[in-house]
Amino acid sequence: MKKIILATLISGAMSASAMAAPVSAGQGTVTFYGSIINAACGIAPESTDQTVNLGQVASAQLEAKDGTSRPVPFTIELIDCDAETQKTATVIFTGGINPNLPDSLAIQGQASGAGVQIAGLDGVPVKLDGTKGTDLKIQNGDNSLLFSAYLKGDGEDIVPGEFTALANFTMSYE
Repeated sequence: MKKIILATLISGAMSASAMAAPVSAGQGTVTFYGSIINAACGIAPESTDQTVNLGQVASAQLEAKDGTSRPVPFTIELIDCDAETQKTATVIFTGGINPNLPDSLAIQGQASGAGVQIAGLDGVPVKLDGTKGTDLKIQNGDNSLLFSAYLKGDGEDIVPGEFTALANFTMSYE
């Protein structure tokens, strides 16, 4: 008799726990991605795909001779660098070049009459044609490569509106 009561209690507890199973309120997927590179440094995730907001620039600012907007800083963060094997890093920028303004990215969208220039820490515009840039000495650990971007009038009539420009960068090490 005791065995029957014990079996009944156990099966009742099991069915109660099966009935009390949580109901799914939603589900999803987490995708992890990246790449393994043969280089002296890794590139921080927040540096690989950046957006730099150049703000709302007055057309009068760009119409003046050599008119430019204010530079907006951005950084490429190199992480976990091993400066024992390779001592310098070079950033090579490429993108659609504004035909009226060498070393400037062409802008796309409603706006026209300007290009986006990228400058290094020294303020000199970087080349956008894939040629080797300035060598930067790296140190063990993390390194910050500082740049700025700004709009520059290209000598054509300034047309107001929204714009975008795209630059790709590639790192090389020596």
